[in-house]
Amino acid sequence: MQTWYRPHPYGIYPRGNAVKRSDIFDRLGTLSLFTTACTDDDKEHTEQPYLNLVQGFLAFLEVPELCRLSRSCTGWYVLVHCTDAFKTAYTALSPSYLRFRGSWKETAVRGYVAVHGAAPNTTPLATITNSPPSKKSRGELEDTAALPSQMGEAPLLFTHHIPVCVRRRFFCDHLFQAWMCTILPPYYHLRPATEELDEAASSHLSSPTRTEKGAGQTCSSSSSDARLEEAVDETRSRSLRYTSRFRPVERCSRISVSEFHDRFEKPNVPVVITDVATEWPLFKILQGRFANLADKKAALIRSGCPVTSPLRCEYTNMDLEDYVRYATEQNDERPIYMFDAEFGTVLDVEKLYTVPPYFARDDFFSALGDRRPKFRWLIAGPRRGGSSFHVDPNYTSAWNANMTGRKRWLLFPPGAVPPGVVPSPDMAEVATPVSLTEWLLNYYDASLQEFQHRGYECICEPGDIIFVPCGWWHYVINLENSIAITQNYVSRCNLPKVIKFLRAMKKSISGIDEDAETATEDSTAKRQRGFAQEFETAMEAAHPALMQKVAQQFEEERQEREKRRLGRLTLLDSSSEGFTFRF
Repeated sequence: MQTWYRPHPYGIYPRGNAVKRSDIFDRLGTLSLFTTACTDDDKEHTEQPYLNLVQGFLAFLEVPELCRLSRSCTGWYVLVHCTDAFKTAYTALSPSYLRFRGSWKETAVRGYVAVHGAAPNTTPLATITNSPPSKKSRGELEDTAALPSQMGEAPLLFTHHIPVCVRRRFFCDHLFQAWMCTILPPYYHLRPATEELDEAASSHLSSPTRTEKGAGQTCSSSSSDARLEEAVDETRSRSLRYTSRFRPVERCSRISVSEFHDRFEKPNVPVVITDVATEWPLFKILQGRFANLADKKAALIRSGCPVTSPLRCEYTNMDLEDYVRYATEQNDERPIYMFDAEFGTVLDVEKLYTVPPYFARDDFFSALGDRRPKFRWLIAGPRRGGSSFHVDPNYTSAWNANMTGRKRWLLFPPGAVPPGVVPSPDMAEVATPVSLTEWLLNYYDASLQEFQHRGYECICEPGDIIFVPCGWWHYVINLENSIAITQNYVSRCNLPKVIKFLRAMKKSISGIDEDAETATEDSTAKRQRGFAQEFETAMEAAHPALMQKVAQQFEEERQEREKRRLGRLTLLDSSSEGFTFRF
């Protein structure tokens, strides 16, 4: 029995639950005719083209228009609130900074009022009050509607959005799966490893079950209930251990540099090192609490650097306090991840951590000085956040040090492309499911069937460092709110592979400021074409003896390929002894 399932707060169900055909297609008046515009045959209708059309239409609407449209009928109410309509509207208002408050609707309303002031007939957007305006907050948008107050009007007090479970059920496979991916536990498919787990599960099963709210009832505590249940589930999972049917990643402590090199780096297999990051100042400052990323920001940020300095979070930016608030209040299908390569300009990294000795000996991209590719990132994200399947850039190896929370890792060796993952021929782009939990829901079993004896799976605890070998596909999902530091590097073991990659896969070279404001498509392509030679020239100047060995290895490999080629040519010669049949 799945104990984690909760009914959709807006009353959405899969189409297979509909009794009548009209329950699915006749929800939006005349616009419902578009649902039959694309058909697979005379009987089956696909919803995806229609949903694409609706979402494209919603993207043209501003916040007041979305609020009014959502009140026109239950169908539009569901579509406006359960698609990315408010998120898109907010991003149009503030494309480079996010101040998330409670929900995307509340965030968008606050953003609109901060930019435009009180729009005509704005009572659907906010409640008027005579309370004094709050102090201005940082970022592109203000936290409260100070503008109307400045214009002589009463400031606005925002109320939290309360979802309503519509009286007439809404049937949509796409939106229902998005909800399933939101509530699916990140430990899905892992098996309890101890009797304590079974007892915890039994206790959960024996507790009173939630009842579905009746049609038309407000889900007054749906979002807070969801966060409370996640918190309880997260607290329960912290003390529990899981096992996987994939191969386990070996865990080591007190391992020497030479042993790491011989057992893991040279054979190119993953390992978890357990006793290094626990001694870092960063680990001790955070004290295992995700909230300390904001609460202890004064101890993390460089002297003289504003504590409100923004950091990169995928397509937008947030400072530490705003990001912690987003992470703890959001309920997104795929949460926004803090993934900043320039965090060293904001955080005092030299005082926070030291590169472990296993990886500090070799870091050959450093031969390029300031022109080296991006190589280190601050990573933070909520439960269910993480990274979809990818291979680390430029064929580098990596290490990832977990500071708070637990992370679930899946790793597949080079060439073992996971089901549901479609890389382009040059590996420049990789298509994956929208959310991390969607992959667990739809492709985990297929991966187990295909790669059970080749793939690895593990859980990294706070203080663990995992070594990710070059060329390995890996997927990471947070079991709890998590903070980590990761770095990519080139060592003696993978230097020949990196040089081959840079020579052969020029369009896939990344981290060379291709996303900088001054970068152009032509300037990026030019550096990609010359980057292999740039790196080899720098290495020959800094490490001539090592590069001579690499050149010798390449020559030996070339001679071996030539021998095999000549052997194949001999076999193709029908007059040769190799093709003569003697009876």
